[in-house]
Amino acid sequence: MTNPLNTLTGRLVLVTIAAVILSYAVAFFIYANERGAALRRAAETTVIERIAYTAERLRTTPQRERAFVAEAIRDFSIRYSVDHTPGIAASDASGPGARVARAIEQRIGGEVRGASRVVEGPSRRWRVLREGPPPGPPPGDGQRRERFRAGVSDDGPTVRSTEVNLSVQLDGATWLNARARLPGPRPAPLGVLVGALVSIIAVGIGAALVSRQIGRPLADLANAARALGSGQANVAAPVSGPDDVRRASTAFNAMADRLGRQLNRQRQMLWALSHDLRTPITAIRLRAELVDDEATKQRLLASVEEMERLTEQALSLARAGASEEARTNVDLAEIARTLCGELQDMGVNATAEAPNAVICECRPSEVARAMRNLAENAAKYGGGGVMRVYRNANEVIVEVIDEGPGVPEDLLTKLTAPFFRADEARSEANGAGLGLAIAQAIAEAHGGRLVLTNRAPRGFSVQLILPG
Repeated sequence: MTNPLNTLTGRLVLVTIAAVILSYAVAFFIYANERGAALRRAAETTVIERIAYTAERLRTTPQRERAFVAEAIRDFSIRYSVDHTPGIAASDASGPGARVARAIEQRIGGEVRGASRVVEGPSRRWRVLREGPPPGPPPGDGQRRERFRAGVSDDGPTVRSTEVNLSVQLDGATWLNARARLPGPRPAPLGVLVGALVSIIAVGIGAALVSRQIGRPLADLANAARALGSGQANVAAPVSGPDDVRRASTAFNAMADRLGRQLNRQRQMLWALSHDLRTPITAIRLRAELVDDEATKQRLLASVEEMERLTEQALSLARAGASEEARTNVDLAEIARTLCGELQDMGVNATAEAPNAVICECRPSEVARAMRNLAENAAKYGGGGVMRVYRNANEVIVEVIDEGPGVPEDLLTKLTAPFFRADEARSEANGAGLGLAIAQAIAEAHGGRLVLTNRAPRGFSVQLILPG
């Protein structure tokens, strides 16, 4: 099964989704930081305005009433008290407390001290929202003050916040001490995360649809090229998809059409030449039969037979891979056993080692012709051949081996060339030099190949490899 990530569609979708996720991650990081900073600035501004207003109000209040007025102020996030001494010994050099103190000092004047720390505690607001107010009478002012000074709030989920302590000088004898809570780190905005997830899914689906419009025509083009390479006639790729892909499909169809016409002309020329040679060869044979000298007659007839054999093999080479025979599933092991049996009846030393069935989709007559050529070559040049048929991964292999002298390494690549013969390297046998060329043409027409190798320490191997 094809790995989706190895296809154009899969990789386009993967790259698109990865780019969207990266862009969202960067945008979310920037958004979260800016959002947190804006919330902190807003909270600090609120605390500054409230404490500055309260300090200005208390400064105009008689000294004996200031403590009562401070206790009476009800603020959700700020608690006040008026004392004769500041609650902070020294102000922080930096941090939220220092910033708030400087801002209040600039606004109302006088000495202002500020300090801050990060605290963890239950959320009072959460308890009020989820459970309502606690049962029983509300705590008195004294109880509330003691709980505030102890840093205790109602039960609830633990949250982190910044506690800011401020001491504002009202006059030479009294100080306003305030404790405020600034919001700590905010939880991740789930709505933004859900929106990002939905956007990524939508972009992934869109990328899949767009890439499919590109990948599918390219896959059709690749299938058409594979079919053309396997020898099929009248191959055409569907013209669809984007303009660039359509132009590529149109160019391929034009190339396939020109190539088909050219191959047909060459085959027709070779067929016509082979066919027309039969008439003069027949005439020569008839005249040779009339020769009285028996020795001369036999020499002439031998030459005529060689010409006939060469003509037939040339015609077979022209037809190799161009057969209109339908492809079907056949047992190549059975073909090997039958073929070797027929060759043995004809006196050709060829044996089959194919006990197990090996099914392959092919043109049976063409593949049988290639197998026959390999077996005859092994018997002719190697003194006898053994034909093996087996399956390897996704390929079907027909291997013919012999115990002959082999072929020089520099000649291996030339053995499949038409009319090339390495008789001096193999034996004294004669031949037209078309057997391996025909076998290779048949293998390539089926999308396979022919592999020639020398065996150690002696012998030769020819493998007809077909797609399984």
